[in-house]
Amino acid sequence: MNSSAYWNSQYQYYMSNEPPKAESYYNQSFVDKINEAQRNIDGLVAEKDKSWAAKGQKEDEYNAFYGNMSEYKDVYDKAENEFGVKVHQDEYEKSKKALALAESTLSALPSSINSSSNRVLTQQQRENRYNALSAKYGSYRDNLMAKTSAYEETWKQARQNQANYATAEIASQYTKLGDYNTSYTTAIDEFMKAQEKLTKGQAAKLEWEGMYRDWQHNQAEHAWNVWFNNMSNALTRWTEALNTEIAMREAERVKARSDREALRAYEEQQRKEKLAQGLVDSYYNKKKAKSDAIQKYLNLPSLNWW
Repeated sequence: MNSSAYWNSQYQYYMSNEPPKAESYYNQSFVDKINEAQRNIDGLVAEKDKSWAAKGQKEDEYNAFYGNMSEYKDVYDKAENEFGVKVHQDEYEKSKKALALAESTLSALPSSINSSSNRVLTQQQRENRYNALSAKYGSYRDNLMAKTSAYEETWKQARQNQANYATAEIASQYTKLGDYNTSYTTAIDEFMKAQEKLTKGQAAKLEWEGMYRDWQHNQAEHAWNVWFNNMSNALTRWTEALNTEIAMREAERVKARSDREALRAYEEQQRKEKLAQGLVDSYYNKKKAKSDAIQKYLNLPSLNWW
């Protein structure tokens, strides 16, 4: 069928039935890949959340330990009683005072010998008494000096032990803090690795989705090209058929006009011929009538004039 009505119906059909949009095209293979990527993402999200919780726990442990760490001064002061520093210091101070008193007593012996006696002593008596008291207090002083030196050494050793203990405690705290920090840092690294894996998983899904969209657009583009070619062909054929029909109708119109003009010319010719024949017939009729009248008057036979 090559009529304009047929091709117009074809054109209208294509105009009313444009090809589907790109998202309408379906491919199970791509859908399976995207779903698989999503399941992988779900697992990676759970892994990331788990590592995030672990990181938070390690961070809390680190902060809790750090918040409870003691200052050096506090540890040092607390160790004072443990090592008896105060006791040894008191012993040392008491011994120093006793030694100072002994030193003072020895220094005052010469003047105190006469003042402590009820009678005046001779020089020899004073010397004997001084030597006796000097030996007695000297021995006492020497004993106190040895004790004081020993107390001082014990006190200094206690202070050193106190300082060593405080230093060791602080060092131990920082060692433990380092362990907590290592655990926390490890948890951060695990979280970052989980986040990186999740990011790669999400990128893989986006890549599959992009490939799927490209495939859909290719299908849509191909369908649109086919549709456009068919629509254009229908439009072209409709236009051609329409032009042909218009030309045919114009030719028919021209032919009809020409036929009408020929008919009018023929009818005019017939009219003229009839008119001429009428004139001829009228002429001969008049002539015949005249002849018949003469013949009748003369009583002559009829004559045929034509």
